[in-house]
Amino acid sequence: MSIVVYPEQIEYILATIRHLESRDNYLAPPNAGNASGAYQFIRSTWNNYGGYEHAYLAPPAVQDERAALDVTRFLAQFNNDVSMIPVMWYYPIAASQPEWMDRVPGPQFGNRLTIREYQTLWLRNFSRISGTTIAPRVGEPLQAVPSLIPGAPPVLPTSEGDPSLSFPVLGPSNLILPECDSDESSIDDVATPSDASWVAVTSFADIHEAGRCAAQTPGVITGAQLQPVLAVADGVITNVHDEPGSGDPISITLTDASGTSFVYSGFNDDNPGTDDGNAPEHLRLSGLAEVGRTVRAGQVIGFMGNSAALPDQMQNDPEALDGVTTPPHVQVRSIDLNGDAVDTYGPIVDAMFRQTCQVMIGPWSGTAHGDGHEPVLVAAADRTDGTGSAWVISETGQVTATGWAAMVNPGEACTSTPAEMFGPGAGGVEEGLAHWLTPIDLPTETWVAISMHDDLDTRGVVLR
Repeated sequence: MSIVVYPEQIEYILATIRHLESRDNYLAPPNAGNASGAYQFIRSTWNNYGGYEHAYLAPPAVQDERAALDVTRFLAQFNNDVSMIPVMWYYPIAASQPEWMDRVPGPQFGNRLTIREYQTLWLRNFSRISGTTIAPRVGEPLQAVPSLIPGAPPVLPTSEGDPSLSFPVLGPSNLILPECDSDESSIDDVATPSDASWVAVTSFADIHEAGRCAAQTPGVITGAQLQPVLAVADGVITNVHDEPGSGDPISITLTDASGTSFVYSGFNDDNPGTDDGNAPEHLRLSGLAEVGRTVRAGQVIGFMGNSAALPDQMQNDPEALDGVTTPPHVQVRSIDLNGDAVDTYGPIVDAMFRQTCQVMIGPWSGTAHGDGHEPVLVAAADRTDGTGSAWVISETGQVTATGWAAMVNPGEACTSTPAEMFGPGAGGVEEGLAHWLTPIDLPTETWVAISMHDDLDTRGVVLR
């Protein structure tokens, strides 16, 4: 989204929060609502950050760092709308349920202001501290923000240049840095946002501008066997190659309305915990992986495996391999209507920044693939507080998830981890987005152009 947050803006925002919440008292002890410190973090939200049980026990620098993580995340979620910071700080549910704006949340804990009153007061103080006037949204309800509702489909920003994509993997994963002339910068901190450094990492645009990465770079994401793989965009499935043991990776191609094709390869072909190359259909691809089928961004299209060889630049990379010859991974490449490769890595990095910590699975996220299958439980990385994280591939071949497994690029910086199951038949938003009602019909010329691509260069694109 090319969001730029300048240090002085963060300082003004933090100063405003501190002034209203505690009058800058970093040692403020727990109140009736168990909130403490300069920013009044409740104990569950603080979540032992930095090893401190309560916020007020942490040094000021640690409290500032923890608050800055939330501020940066909220700015990214609301496209730098500073007026949303007080709403999210006071009572975040009001962002998606505007009827709360004129209520007093938790009066039993000493709250006296409605959310709208707090927002107005907060913005007055921000104006005084920063010298910048920002009008509060008085007299109008907040618009619901679907991307902030746990279990809602992703809302992609519009872009006149490169396409805005959704992140292609659900749960803990690692986006591999492409081949570069130098390895001085890395996105490892983004892949595991355990501290404040993940918000200040060098962007792909900076690396690319310096000429240190190859053009038209694919996205390569490693993870766990049978980890759900998601659609990066709205589109139509234009090719499926699903022949275990054929020597070619299991792959699908998703083509959007502009004619850009996203070629996925590396889906699972093994039974759980084996390397037998004999996985049943519903453990390779989802029920959406059919030629001509409309798929929406964020829906489950298959399961991660190791049926594709790693790109050349990764095969001798010890960090990427992590001691495994071919770790479970999925590769995503973009090809335009002319058959030319398009950069995929950059838009995926943008998606990672935009969607980190988002719970992105619900009843909308998949369709049945048969019935009567033996359910499969796939464990994911776990939080230190013991919240279970796992995917379940149900008897209908659909995915439900809990904990970190239900989130995009989760890490210790994620302050709220779902303890309940999300997915078909479980929690999350029931319906997709409004534009899902409009069908996607690729024009004949798009199908013709795709059929003319050289499948020696773009393996998996052409349906023969």
